[in-house]
Amino acid sequence: MKDHKPAAVKASPVQRRAYKTRALLLETVEALVAERGATAVTTTEIAARAGVSVGTLYRYFTDREELLLAAYDATVERIVAACGQALSQLPCDLSMEAAARALLGVYLDAAEAIPAHAGLLKAMRAIRTIEADQTGASEMSVVGSIFEPFFGKFAPQAAANPERLHFMAALIGNLVDLYLLTSGTPEDRAAMRREVEAHLLLALERMKKS
Repeated sequence: MKDHKPAAVKASPVQRRAYKTRALLLETVEALVAERGATAVTTTEIAARAGVSVGTLYRYFTDREELLLAAYDATVERIVAACGQALSQLPCDLSMEAAARALLGVYLDAAEAIPAHAGLLKAMRAIRTIEADQTGASEMSVVGSIFEPFFGKFAPQAAANPERLHFMAALIGNLVDLYLLTSGTPEDRAAMRREVEAHLLLALERMKKS
């Protein structure tokens, strides 16, 4: 007898439509933030631009803050995905320092390639300030998605101390956010990139010695 594998569960038409509607709303938020900034985002404006009723929007998001946070998270997912792909393609015999520099460059380039990311980041910081300070949840998600696979590939001997990873992620995350939120000349921004990179390499060196 042949083994019969269970058929993959396909999304129903209603589920597919719901997914598309949610994605459309987030794309609309992103476009508006890129065009006019996060302060322009209201549930009424987003619903009108997306061509849905405000009632439909409220089926997916409770208020404008949830809309902004979801749109921010969606941009971060794309950035992290770009880093994951880059990490998988980096040669295993590359030094940890060279790999870290390359991965940081991918992260910053991917973030800057999204016109709305800085505006959404600023909005997220205003909304999540207390929660992020208390739990470090946003930094830890980056640890799980980038830092742990990075150490697993380039420095498996480094102590995977959750507390150290948390503080390292918080440090580098704040420096990266500062870079993304700071305007300046190309020369100024290049200098800031070098500063972030220097802090990252120092943190990695300390991780190796821990």
